[in-house]
Parts: sequence; structure tokens; C-alpha cells
Amino acid sequence: MIDIAVRIIVYGAVVGGIWALVASGFSLIFGVARILNFAHGIFFILAAYLGIVLAKSGVNPYLATLISILFVGGFAVAIYTGLLARIKEHEVMVIIVTLAIALLVEQILIIIFGEHGISYPALISGVLRIGKTPITYKRILAFVVAVVVLALLELFIHKTRTGKMIMASSQNYEGALLVGINVDRIFIITMFLSAVLAGIGGVLYTQVFAASPAASLKALIFAFAIVILGGLGSIKGSIVAAFIIGYIITITNQFLGAQWAEFAALLVIIAILVFKPTGLFGVEE
Repeated sequence: MIDIAVRIIVYGAVVGGIWALVASGFSLIFGVARILNFAHGIFFILAAYLGIVLAKSGVNPYLATLISILFVGGFAVAIYTGLLARIKEHEVMVIIVTLAIALLVEQILIIIFGEHGISYPALISGVLRIGKTPITYKRILAFVVAVVVLALLELFIHKTRTGKMIMASSQNYEGALLVGINVDRIFIITMFLSAVLAGIGGVLYTQVFAASPAASLKALIFAFAIVILGGLGSIKGSIVAAFIIGYIITITNQFLGAQWAEFAALLVIIAILVFKPTGLFGVEE
């Protein structure tokens, strides 16, 4: 029984941390620019595939990871400046365009890599045993990196000048313009950060699990569901909701099997929203 408890605690924390990164990025761009970015899952999986390609080409895995994460950040900025900045006032058009980009990139990945999963080259190897429970260092690394990145995001948003401008822009667009904040620049920075968070989540996810083009849709669905559960635009809510979902998935997987895990998570999200439609940390408009 102790071994089961250890497995649930550790595995749930890892899954929750990864989805917290992805959902925080989704929540960040919506909270600041009011953009529902349905291409968010592509940043998640594209970073993983690019890192895999670079590492298998002989690039140091850590350098490959850094390059891939920065690449998806730049790709997100290109999407925003080239397309979304022109249509961001039209919510439906934004959804259609970002969804089209997501489907296009997913099909390209399928053509190049196929539909079967491939693993990310290990950034760390070895196994830690807690009692009889083996915990790979890859899972520990994923959790530690997720926590550190989320903590750095919190510090950046609340302690730096740029972070405070991001907060000001999210709270009052017109007011931010009046006090001289370059809101367009803030939106670009936010889009970059959003994609970077998704990219880090993708690399960590494919360290533990396999990378496949279909994972982009899974990442989008979970990010969207977690953000709604936590409260639209609330990064704190997204983090809390992600860990709730992480533990639900892990517990269900442990006792009922993997085929029920995602079903149970989405069922709990629906149940919570029935009683609190604004999400855990959302407020009435």
C-alpha cells in the first residue's frame, strides 16, 4: 500500500507539473491578449520533435532542448505578428486561423515522422528507489524543472518591470496605453513566453512518455480544460487545476487502468464547472 501511495504522489506531481506549464502558457496569452490560441498544442509537440531531430543529428541534448524551445517561441511570435495581430479583435477568426495552423503542422509532422510515438533522448538516466517503487530520474527532473520554471514565471510577472507591464496590460488595455506601455510589444513578449512554457512542457512530457503528432491535440484539450477549470486568465488557477487533474489521472490509472484516466479527469472538470461555472479562481464578468 505504501508503494502505491508513493507512486501516486510522485507520478501525480510529475503529470501535474507538466500540464501546469502547458496550461499556464495558454492562460497567459488569453489573460493578456484575450487570444484563444488553438495552436498552443503545436508548440508543445514541435519543441519535442525538433529536439529529437537535433539530438539524433549529434547536437548535445541539452543544447538541442534549448534551441527547440527558443525556436517554438520564435515561431509563436511569427504567427502573432504575421497573422494574429491583424485579426485579434475577431475572436472567431482567431480560433479558426490558429486551429488551421495546428491541423496543418500536425499533418506535416505525420508526413515526416509517421503516427507512431518516438521518445526524446534522455537528458538524465538512472533510477531512484523509494521502498520497492522505482522512480526514474527523468520523472524527478521533469517535476523539478516544472516547479522551477513556474516559480521563475511567478517572479518574472510580479517582480520585474516587464512582468508588471504584462499585468497592467491584462487588467486594463486602454489604461496601459494611456500610461505609455507599448502594448503590442507586451503581446509579442507574452506570446513568446506562452510558447516557451508549452515547449518546455512538451520536452518534459516526451522525456517520460512518447512524442506523437496526436499529442498536440491532447495538449490543447488538456490545456483548455485546465484553464477553464482554474478560471480563464488565472495562472494560479491553471497551476492548481493542473495538479488536481494530474492526481486524478494518476489515481485512475493506478486503480482502473490508463483507458479510464483521461475520461475521469474530464468528467471531474465537468462536475466542478456545473457547481462553479467560473472555475476555481475565476470571477463573474
